Amino acid sequence: MITTEELINLLINDNQMELNKLFLNDKWKIDINFEKVYQTIQNNDNSSCQNMIGFIYQKGLDVKQDYEKAMHWYQLSANQGNEFAQTNLGYMYYKGEGVEKDIKKALYWNRLAVDQGNYRAQNNLGVMYHKGQGVDQDYEKVVYWYQLAADQGNYRAQYNLGYMYYKGEGVTQDYEEALSWYQLAGDQGHSAAQHILGYMYDKGLGVEKDIKKALYWYRLVADQGQSASQYNLGIMYDNSEGIEDNEKALYWYQLSANQGNEFAQNNLGYMYENGEGVDQDYEKALYWYQLSADQGHSSAQNNIKILLNTWIDNGLVKYIQKIESKNQELEVKCQELEVKCQKLEEENTELKYRPGGIGYKECKDRFENQKY
Repeated sequence: MITTEELINLLINDNQMELNKLFLNDKWKIDINFEKVYQTIQNNDNSSCQNMIGFIYQKGLDVKQDYEKAMHWYQLSANQGNEFAQTNLGYMYYKGEGVEKDIKKALYWNRLAVDQGNYRAQNNLGVMYHKGQGVDQDYEKVVYWYQLAADQGNYRAQYNLGYMYYKGEGVTQDYEEALSWYQLAGDQGHSAAQHILGYMYDKGLGVEKDIKKALYWYRLVADQGQSASQYNLGIMYDNSEGIEDNEKALYWYQLSANQGNEFAQNNLGYMYENGEGVDQDYEKALYWYQLSADQGHSSAQNNIKILLNTWIDNGLVKYIQKIESKNQELEVKCQELEVKCQKLEEENTELKYRPGGIGYKECKDRFENQKY
């Protein structure tokens, strides 16, 4: 980590070599007071300070986000040959932030930065060759540019290179090689790399299956709010031998489902339907199934049909049981009344149930006819 004061010193001294190392990943931003940085460097005209001011405006760090001002400061810095400003200008043209989207200009500025060996620009060129944006799609060139940037320690390039080996694009598919690059990126805090590391340990891809390591990597990302890892944690606690825990599965499914993950919503519905880790609740089950089904999840759509049929069947059963119970109660009352009526008749006593009197047979018929 770096302090605000240390960052300011690097910027004022235009120490691009150290800044180069600092910007390898995004961890440097965590504890920085950008308002203080801005106030300190705003009148300094060296390229590193100009680039940083552009970055502060682009990201809206302790100032109102302003893409046009970001473009202005990046342009000043890039004109002095600052490789990061050139890369940032390329990104702005690539995304159309503060300027009309222009892939050719994005390529132009990234190529200028690449000529200085900038790892972010190398990764950006890899992305553009990967997607065929402004250039013909070429997986070999993709791997070439990702490799250059990854070898310099850029965690985005390390993740991207891992993806190429994972998919076998531009290289022979190699899970072990993919894992090694994902590991490097994950160790630097790349959340997507951490997620895929959890998956590879979970499934035993390129490495021996290891539930503890899978849980470790999934949990790192799940705690950052990533729904896919939250869902996968739910799956592991739901199904993995030795760690089954319905309540934990429900917890992680709930977090993921709340973010709109249709798979988690479907599984959450199932747990409510069957009372796993929670009291059985058909209404909540239907609610989560419906959210999932609305996103096109076919299993959820089928589960709704099954649930409704079950709900109807269970409702009829309960209704019939209620009727049978009522009949039994009436039968008991009739038997009790019959005994009383017989006793009264034997004593030749008139039963005054209503004006005019009522006999035993009429009394019995009255109550028997109440059964249904």
